[in-house]
Amino acid sequence: MKLSTILKKGLAVGLMGIMVASLAACGGKEEGKTDAKTDAKTEDGGSDSKSSDVTLKFQQWWGAELPEGYLDDICAKYEEETGVKVELLTAPWADTKTAITAGATNGTIADIISVDGAWLSEFVDMGVLTDVGAAGVDSSLASDIWKVDGKGYVVPVLNFAYPMYVNMDILKDSGVDAIPTTWTELRDACKKITVAGNSAFALNLGTTNANGIQNVFMGTGWGSGISLKDDSGAYKTKDNAGLASLAEMFKGLYDDGSLYPGMSTLEESEMTSNFAAGNCAFTVASAATMSQFTDINFEATTIPVKDDFKDKSGICYASWAVGISDSCENKEEAAKFINYLLGGMDGKDGSASAGLAATMSAFPNSTVAEPDYSKAPKQFQAYYDLYKENYVINEFIGLPNASDVMTSMTNDLTTYLEGDIDSATLLTNWQGYLDEAGK
Repeated sequence: MKLSTILKKGLAVGLMGIMVASLAACGGKEEGKTDAKTDAKTEDGGSDSKSSDVTLKFQQWWGAELPEGYLDDICAKYEEETGVKVELLTAPWADTKTAITAGATNGTIADIISVDGAWLSEFVDMGVLTDVGAAGVDSSLASDIWKVDGKGYVVPVLNFAYPMYVNMDILKDSGVDAIPTTWTELRDACKKITVAGNSAFALNLGTTNANGIQNVFMGTGWGSGISLKDDSGAYKTKDNAGLASLAEMFKGLYDDGSLYPGMSTLEESEMTSNFAAGNCAFTVASAATMSQFTDINFEATTIPVKDDFKDKSGICYASWAVGISDSCENKEEAAKFINYLLGGMDGKDGSASAGLAATMSAFPNSTVAEPDYSKAPKQFQAYYDLYKENYVINEFIGLPNASDVMTSMTNDLTTYLEGDIDSATLLTNWQGYLDEAGK
């Protein structure tokens, strides 16, 4: 979420050797145990108990971002109920892909692995992932399963949506009476804010982690039904009128001096920190960052839409998502743990998913979870209502070489905004990157 969060930071390849050394073989079993429990399935497909010699290794970054011990407690409860031990292999997000890739190369990959949307296609091509449906994941528990060529490989557990945050004091100080809801209103508001001596809209186009092109630029486009793809589902940016209008809208903000200074090197974390410090009026960031904004008067809303747009808005998202490694020796047990994350112990209450969602200020991908957001900021609760009225979208999920493509697209967008290329060239270049990635 980081959901958001559907994509946060670059890889720390130098840590590969350390990561490899920390991983044990997939599907490993604890030796010397003699107190194995019998396997007894309940009518709803859960299990009352399982053989206690099964250990599932779970490679993820979640434990590094959750409150200390939270994920351990989930696994301990699961072991208590089923006899199946889930051993956590926790690393920061930036190191998790390195650990998984190294494990796949050296035959030490974990049984269950957390997967970022930008890694999906690469992992499928490498043969890292198995078909989660064939393994036993209950698709009725998940609102969405990520697929490649029609086969489900990864199951989101939490979705981190990306609202637009608004500093209400800056609006008032600048003579802006209401939160803008259309592109014209947004540009007019930004002009007033800039004239008043305030910074208006933050667009992060740094390339250490080139996610501004996804979360902010395309997040704005998806809000108005603008797509990177044509009706057949193929990427189509060349001669894409919707994308051209989106680029022109941001060019207008740039030409007005309304974009936050340092756009070309601004990273997501810096953008969020600047908003938290009260340094700009508008930014687009994960709903999970909302707890950082304790010292400012703000609101969270959907991104303004194109003036003539009347339909539901697409909301950019990232996910905490999981897959099962193809070399796992206990695929059925791994699938049952994923079902537990989505549906709780009985597959109906969604308690694990609901608790994770409330804790991380995210939204569950579970069809049965009902998170308690009563302790969340009022802005989060209000945005959750907007989230449910609209739909999530991220057209970079499953794109081969997504990180490299987004970096190239980001560099060209910066060049376009600075006036060195026109929109036709921008979108033609993008088409080339997408076509090459799909080969």
